[in-house]
Amino acid sequence: MTDEERYTFSSLMTLLIETETKLKQLYETIAEGTGLPKLRSLLLDYCKSSLKRTEMMRTSRVERVLEIALEPITGLKLKELVEKISTTIEDGRVSNIEKARTIEKTISELYARASPTIMQISAETSELLMALSRESMERFRELEQYAGLT
Repeated sequence: MTDEERYTFSSLMTLLIETETKLKQLYETIAEGTGLPKLRSLLLDYCKSSLKRTEMMRTSRVERVLEIALEPITGLKLKELVEKISTTIEDGRVSNIEKARTIEKTISELYARASPTIMQISAETSELLMALSRESMERFRELEQYAGLT
């Protein structure tokens, strides 16, 4: 018997919300410690955006949970991505900007991987996750200009 990851729609959305919350906390920490005003402003914007992102996912979770069966969602293989995010946050050998870039790229993949599976349950949530994936890749590219500065 394989140790396959199993999620319900609600538990998957909770995992994504918790991951986004970790990202927001990292951005707050980096913003507090940077001496670069433009970077601080960018990171604080990301914090605000993360709040909006988590709220949209919470709303989707609450609205859709009543509409769907609690059938398990399998085959996503999100555990490795979630672990990568956690270990990146804790890695003291990597600069904060590199942490943020790695996490944005990973969270983009996380949302992109979950989106097609969610499509069967909620097209709106699937579209939301794809939009968040694209937004995270944009953040990844924006942070490139700060690589090596902090």
